[in-house]
Amino acid sequence: MNILIIIPVFNEEKNIEKCVESFQNQTHKVSKIILVNDSSSDNTLKILKSLSQLHKNIEFIDFKNSESRAIPGKKIIKAFNHGLSKNQIKYDFIGKFDGDLILPINYFEVMIKEFKKDKNLGLVSGVIASIKNKKWNIEEMYDKDHVRGGTKLYTHESFQKIGGLKESIGWDTLDEMLLRYFGYEIKVVNHIVSKQLRATGERYSKDKYRKQGKVMYLLGYDIFLAIIGSLKFCVKEKSVLPFFQSLISFFKNSLNNEKKIVNDKLATFVRSFRYKRIKKKLRF
Repeated sequence: MNILIIIPVFNEEKNIEKCVESFQNQTHKVSKIILVNDSSSDNTLKILKSLSQLHKNIEFIDFKNSESRAIPGKKIIKAFNHGLSKNQIKYDFIGKFDGDLILPINYFEVMIKEFKKDKNLGLVSGVIASIKNKKWNIEEMYDKDHVRGGTKLYTHESFQKIGGLKESIGWDTLDEMLLRYFGYEIKVVNHIVSKQLRATGERYSKDKYRKQGKVMYLLGYDIFLAIIGSLKFCVKEKSVLPFFQSLISFFKNSLNNEKKIVNDKLATFVRSFRYKRIKKKLRF
């Protein structure tokens, strides 16, 4: 079974070699790794060239993106899609991974077993741990069945069904909603832990909650869901500021009539799914 991995890489000179080594040491071998240099300003490009010369299954692409800084969403997926457009192998599974991760040696072995066990499974991953106070701790800032943007592994069929990845902020929730809309299952394997060498959100802390407010609008949330989502940010940060930042951004995008990344049917599905989740958590 062929596994295609595409890793958009921006200024990862400190991490990318360790990351690639963890992919190359897998018990279930990866067929092809495409490393996309996304306008890095450090020595990343030089390292990617070297890695491609050392390993036959690695290809590097120097992608001249318009932004030479880290931006969530559109920039990352634009680089991913550029790498995908250059792929020439047939694949059974396709993964979008980040360049600051170290995977456990049996990562893909376990994931392939999960796909084989459940033919309806469209997306699977492990969990991510980051280091704090010299200890590796599993991050628990998201829903337990949410597959993080840096560890997405899809079947070829499910990836094609959702039309690939959208070049927009909020892409890593949109893909899951589309998968569920089309009847696919999503699974997070909790005992498979990848180490993230950089703190989550380290590059994107500025205007983080304003962006979250925009994402809620783009995904078709109504005002009540936006308020609930903003309250969660408030509790998480133990501050009222994220609440107002998020909600103001939601209203601003609504007033500007920004184009959403969901159609009416999918927006209805997203709202229904979110309300069901809320009722379940409140045990209604």
